[in-house]
Amino acid sequence: MIKTGILGGHTAVAGELIRILINHPDVVLTTVASKEAAGRTVDTVHRGLTGDTDMRIVQTLEAKGHNAVFLCGEPWEARRWMEQNSSFLEDSSDEPIRVIDLTGAFRDGSYSMVYGLPEHNRKALVRGATRTALPSPIAMAVGLALFPLAKNMLLQGPVNISATVASAFSGAVKQATTEQPNIAISTRLDPIAPIENRPDTDDAAREITRLLRQIQPTFASSVSLSLSLDEATPRGISVTVDTPSVLPLSELERRFNEAYHDHNFTYLIDRCPSATDVANTNKCLLHLSYPSNNPEPFNASQSLHVTAVIDHLLKGSAGNAVHCMNLLFGLSERTGLSLKASAF
Repeated sequence: MIKTGILGGHTAVAGELIRILINHPDVVLTTVASKEAAGRTVDTVHRGLTGDTDMRIVQTLEAKGHNAVFLCGEPWEARRWMEQNSSFLEDSSDEPIRVIDLTGAFRDGSYSMVYGLPEHNRKALVRGATRTALPSPIAMAVGLALFPLAKNMLLQGPVNISATVASAFSGAVKQATTEQPNIAISTRLDPIAPIENRPDTDDAAREITRLLRQIQPTFASSVSLSLSLDEATPRGISVTVDTPSVLPLSELERRFNEAYHDHNFTYLIDRCPSATDVANTNKCLLHLSYPSNNPEPFNASQSLHVTAVIDHLLKGSAGNAVHCMNLLFGLSERTGLSLKASAF
């Protein structure tokens, strides 16, 4: 059994991790740590877990005694944890502790972190990697929307992204923790920050640009990103990506299906999806279209629309973290992630 620990255990993404890990057949969740919620039981912090766990949140997370550690919360907390535990982690090389970072602190590849987009980096994750840094939820959605194009060297012009994020992004976990310590603070609150402050569009655009150039080294065009808030949707991200294309829609669909046929969570569908279609799942749904509705464009370059939807707390965070953990330990990708869909 894989003994796991979670840092930043008061955050919403940690709550989703806990819900997955306590039902994962190959995992024992041994530690949930958070200075903000230390001393409280997990089910008083994260709703819906009454009767599922009697764990109590502790103040600090020690690397010793764990096979895998999930870093949630603020990036500076993750950096400090890695600094404090680096010696022990290096000394554990015979049985390395797998580290999965969800904070964004190590997306630059520091501490030998593999970028945790499994559809692109699955080989690296299963062939000796011990650490992974997950994409931001928006970069995850955009990366999945464009991966088949970049993989086939088909990105030939600017990439314009319009992202709609659910109203959950306006929640502030830290405020709920410090000002209202007796309420359950997860479920609907976002694991990163209010949309007014984060995600930063420039940072997200740079992350997406780096990813596209990793997949297609010849990509040299611009990436622009605009964000809006969807007050009607409680959770999820929907992105529409516009980029030039001259290929017929039928050929593009073939390339997308080919790129994802041996992956477990990303599907091309024949209608435009909404965030409710993927709520509470680790799925990404994609749809392709041309504005002219012409399925067979000829020579003139047109703007291809790629729509992608994910649940930002699952495919964009906790679900992807468990997906990466499964790969790091050589498990089936779907283990523990056959999650119940809920469109309500």
